[in-house]
Amino acid sequence: MRTLSLLFFVMLVGKAGFPQEVLKDTVYELSQVQVSSERIHDFSTGLKILKMDSLTLDLNQDKDLGELLSRQSPLYIKSYGQGGLATISFRGTSSAHTGIYWNGFYLNLPNLGSSDLSLIPSSLFNSVEVLYGASGPLFGSGNIGGNIQLDNKPVFIKGIDVNLNLSAGSFNTYGINGSLRLSNTKWWGSTAFTYKNAKNDFPFTNLNGGNETRGNAALLQYGLMQDVYRKIGDKHLIGLSFWYQFADREIPKTLVTKPSTASQDDESIRVSGSWKYFLAKGTLNLKSAFLRDDENYSDPESEIEQNRNSRILTKTFIAEANYKFKINSQFDFNAGANFTNSVGEATAYSGNPQRAQLGIFGSALYRFPKINWKINLNLRQDFIGGFDVPFTPSLGLEGKIWHFVYGKANFSKNFRAPTFNDLYWEPYGNKDLQPETSYNGELGLLLINKNKQGAFSSRFSGTVYSSLIDNWILWIPVNNNWSPENIQKVWSRGLELEEKLDFKIGKSRLKTALGYALVKSTNQEKTGENDQSFGKQLIYVPEHSFSGNVDYLFRSFVFSFNTSFTGKRFATRDNGEYLPAFVISDLQIVKKFSIKKTTVNIGFEINNLWGSEYRAIQYYPMPGRNYKLSINFKL
Repeated sequence: MRTLSLLFFVMLVGKAGFPQEVLKDTVYELSQVQVSSERIHDFSTGLKILKMDSLTLDLNQDKDLGELLSRQSPLYIKSYGQGGLATISFRGTSSAHTGIYWNGFYLNLPNLGSSDLSLIPSSLFNSVEVLYGASGPLFGSGNIGGNIQLDNKPVFIKGIDVNLNLSAGSFNTYGINGSLRLSNTKWWGSTAFTYKNAKNDFPFTNLNGGNETRGNAALLQYGLMQDVYRKIGDKHLIGLSFWYQFADREIPKTLVTKPSTASQDDESIRVSGSWKYFLAKGTLNLKSAFLRDDENYSDPESEIEQNRNSRILTKTFIAEANYKFKINSQFDFNAGANFTNSVGEATAYSGNPQRAQLGIFGSALYRFPKINWKINLNLRQDFIGGFDVPFTPSLGLEGKIWHFVYGKANFSKNFRAPTFNDLYWEPYGNKDLQPETSYNGELGLLLINKNKQGAFSSRFSGTVYSSLIDNWILWIPVNNNWSPENIQKVWSRGLELEEKLDFKIGKSRLKTALGYALVKSTNQEKTGENDQSFGKQLIYVPEHSFSGNVDYLFRSFVFSFNTSFTGKRFATRDNGEYLPAFVISDLQIVKKFSIKKTTVNIGFEINNLWGSEYRAIQYYPMPGRNYKLSINFKL
């Protein structure tokens, strides 16, 4: 009933919109008031930021965040299959070491410390940015590997964008998403929705070499997002956002278990508000949010009574204030505070745990115009009851070395607080846990070249990094039970190479993006005399990964090809078992038709083009070659 009600509502308000044209990136100039002044841009000196352009978002608007990132970067997404849990492994760290942010608010669940990327539709946002590297001094706990920023940024230009996208694919997969965006010089409003229904009944080969069809793997997912921004004169900008998300998914069996009847419902309600006050030389920003996440797991046939009907409900309130001001043309300063209060309710907790956290931060940025360099210092101190939280500073530099050659560097200290499950899960939680701490450093070199006419641009970057994480929380067997301990020390180091090329010839345009990651992430400390993991690669961290994307735009056609290579991943801590490497390629063709003021794009996709048989997680089969047809209407 909730599904029908939501669909009826979104059809009434006439959903729609993304970029104006699929054949070009839309660049909007903001009028009078600059609304994008986030810390991720101003005070992340020395770190790498990947921003998804409008063409990328347009071609992938029926994908979830995990699918988008796996297609556009060499980041490893640990997926349990279509419709299943998807988490990220960033620079050899765990999913709890990557922060997911919406409008600047930390979305990672207090009970897990991570977010399920399969539950985040990419179509709901007009801005998706990935920050590589540690950023704890900017954003607090958990930002050791990197973070992902999701936003809807207002554009105060009079106009209307209407978008409606319909898709149907293999394995009984159907989707609809769209948006309606209205704006003028004072108001900007966006209403977006998404709906997906999939049976996920794909064929696969079992361990005995026989053919099976995936069962109990259906997914029903829908969401609604509303954003409203009001500009009052040239001094004030007020914003309100609402996001509702629901998913009902069946949990299929693995290759080594009996048929499953398990299922899980995930419901999220997120509300945020912000006020920016623009001064002559600064900006005061006040914002707050309420996040409610409700997870219900059911397995009627489970032998463990607790798993037959398990619920985890978390509620989080966040309030933040920061003031950025410009002392002169060379010196910027930012200071602020963040207060977060989280409450958890679960059948596996004794009582309702609560955590109050206060973070105080400050940043300074100084420019050296004569040598075209800048230096950035970030300082942060968090306070969490019952924990000894370290002081976390960072220092970043970047600038021009010679002609088109640029350099960068960043060094920082970071931390991650234990989760509710780590502390309070009965009877195995450990209330004596302390935060993990890390020391991170990276050096980078960039080669940037473009002609004056804008018909050609190229960018090559190389980054080496090292991260030493101490007090890593690991669940280990203790007295015949599994319990978390601050027992592991992990050293993650690696190399990242990236190339981007964009050039135009007449009415055609070619864009390429190549990325390679070498990751060595090893355990540096034994958990006991019989620990065979010392010096071994962490599980599910590929040492080598590669991604390549080619987009060719000619007249009214878009041809998009992407491929990714994922190296072997170890499935046991002693590296005794591993999953073989695999290559996945996808091909997408889009044809544009113009009918008066309406643009119709018809697209066809072939996913897993070579029909690779692979596993992202041990004993979880993945779909073979599959197809999708989409029709997109724009006004």
